Amino acid sequence: MLPEVPEQQRIATSLSSLDALITAETQKLEALKTHKKGLMQQLFPSPEEIEA
Repeated sequence: MLPEVPEQQRIATSLSSLDALITAETQKLEALKTHKKGLMQQLFPSPEEIEA
């Protein structure tokens, strides 16, 4: 048995909305990881940067 078409549309809309939220949070996480990497590089510079 399948739900009626209007209910299927509401379910699809809800899932699409959740998918968009997951995508946005994934992008935020990647940005934070990049920022963390930059901060760690400033905290612990490579030997080449120290000699320069």
